[in-house]
Amino acid sequence: MERCTNLSVVFDVLSIKQAQVVRVLAAKGIQLSTTSLSRIKRRNEWPINCDRAKIESEIKDYLRVHGATEDQLSGLFGWFEPELTKRDREPEEDEMLKAKLKPATKTFFKIRRDPFNDEFESVEDFFLTDSHLQTIEELIAAARANSMVIVTGECGSGKSMIRRLFEHKVKEEFTEIMLISPKRRNRKKITADGISRALCRSLGVKHLNNSEDRDDEIENTLIERHRSGYKHLLIIDQAQDLTEEMIRELKCLWEVTDGFKRVIGIVLFGQPELREKISAHSMREFSMRIDDIRMRPLGLDAIDYMKHKFTRIGVNADKIFTEDALSAVRGKCYGKVGKGIGFDDEKMDQTYPLNINVWLAHTLNIAATIGVKNIDEKFVHKV
Repeated sequence: MERCTNLSVVFDVLSIKQAQVVRVLAAKGIQLSTTSLSRIKRRNEWPINCDRAKIESEIKDYLRVHGATEDQLSGLFGWFEPELTKRDREPEEDEMLKAKLKPATKTFFKIRRDPFNDEFESVEDFFLTDSHLQTIEELIAAARANSMVIVTGECGSGKSMIRRLFEHKVKEEFTEIMLISPKRRNRKKITADGISRALCRSLGVKHLNNSEDRDDEIENTLIERHRSGYKHLLIIDQAQDLTEEMIRELKCLWEVTDGFKRVIGIVLFGQPELREKISAHSMREFSMRIDDIRMRPLGLDAIDYMKHKFTRIGVNADKIFTEDALSAVRGKCYGKVGKGIGFDDEKMDQTYPLNINVWLAHTLNIAATIGVKNIDEKFVHKV
């Protein structure tokens, strides 16, 4: 958060005008210009020749009359530090997993449920852009054609949402497609044996001890079921953790055919590191054969997304945020990437759902801490 003084925060909360304060001080015989008061308010810089104690006392009295609480007046002329740690002020990479409202925040804004706790109870709970719908359709087409696809995106870009909706649509509308997902307790460890056992469970193949016999049985079963009109799709989440050797084994599985037709498709969901891994020269045989789907940021749909998050818990976001405040939250998720001397900086759009959630929760938590019920653009810029 941009550093500011407690005096600046209280002025904003109570809508105090500097000119008003200057006139009141003048009536008390204290000569202080609007410029000097602005420096005190913004940077805590005091004129050298002034009666600071008297000015502080008069300003406190004025603010008290206009509704300031004793908590707000305590430390009024210090820097704004609302019981927040450094990590609260500037959400960092590990903080991106913590989009959560504090209990006091929910009480202050009369919010019964945390809008950032993604408990999806129906399809209507999901916010879908045209890009999301297109991705789901591309996955459906890949499943029906037994293609091999990777879906990559930053942490919090919506990959899990897409996967869940895709799986729901397949089960509801394409019963001929069998979805197969290996289970693993350790997310860093998915093995060929684990995939083989997942295939056995789904296909009803006996768990033979000899891996070669088991793979033969899996291949024969896939071909037999394919001839009966069934399709199969292997889905692997967190696929950026796969080793190159494991990816090559998946390619071998994908190359199993019945005549000229493949009998199983593969979809890998992962973070951008997966894309980097398969683009290596040593993986060119794999990378040339896959379809690459990338999760896109919300962009201009970010404001509708924010409103949707509150609507699904029965709260009207317009009663908390002004329209320009929501635009300012969206702006928090844009950045610039330096391209070097002689090149223009590249604008980076990071308006992914989790990033938006973090900034919304962060803004609401701070607003509740200092007693701001109506959040505008000016307030968001200070967060």
